Amino acid sequence: MVDLIITGGSGKLHAVYHKSAVPGAPLAVVLSGNPRHRHHMNDRVSYAMFRAFMDIGFSVVRFNYRGVNDSEGAIGTTADNMLDIATVIDWIQNHNEDSDKIWLAGHGLGAWYVLQAMMRRPEVSGFALVSPDPSVSDFAFLSPRPNRGLLLQGAMESDDARAFATQLTQVLKKQAQIDLETIRVKNADATYGAPADLRQMYNDLKAYVGRENAEDKLL
Repeated sequence: MVDLIITGGSGKLHAVYHKSAVPGAPLAVVLSGNPRHRHHMNDRVSYAMFRAFMDIGFSVVRFNYRGVNDSEGAIGTTADNMLDIATVIDWIQNHNEDSDKIWLAGHGLGAWYVLQAMMRRPEVSGFALVSPDPSVSDFAFLSPRPNRGLLLQGAMESDDARAFATQLTQVLKKQAQIDLETIRVKNADATYGAPADLRQMYNDLKAYVGRENAEDKLL
């Protein structure tokens, strides 16, 4: 892993990057949660997602949105953060031109950013949503985009959060032709605060991505 600075149109973004030793390895971009709630690229959930992709052979990058820690600027709006995400996706693709697969994974608000980015980037081949923020319920950006992905959620999240996950699954299927596989981590809440919960989330994500990526190779 190496620390690096990615220069975008609105300033420098601090990132951490792992380059796979395998030529043409698939790519992944990890999106942290809401920066206004103190989420960042080095929080426990973001790091666990990063390691899941790293440990199955992906080239993967995580980063801080503008205004977070060493990234320049002030904390931005959703539109600002989406520009930062596009900058990082472009960066990892430009540095891995021999790769033809890219995954996105996000936690909390980052899960919403995953869906928005996927609507704009037809090359995205897979995605993972980890405990998507149930307070965000604007589905207007969804359009038909046949794909499949994973929704990971703590089994001890609130009733509202679990009901919201069910609604999200239905909306994605109806509006965007996207199939979600849902895994609920026993005893976990949305923070995956216990080490065993975080380890299980990591294992479930790694297993799903590894299986989907392997199946895709056979198509």
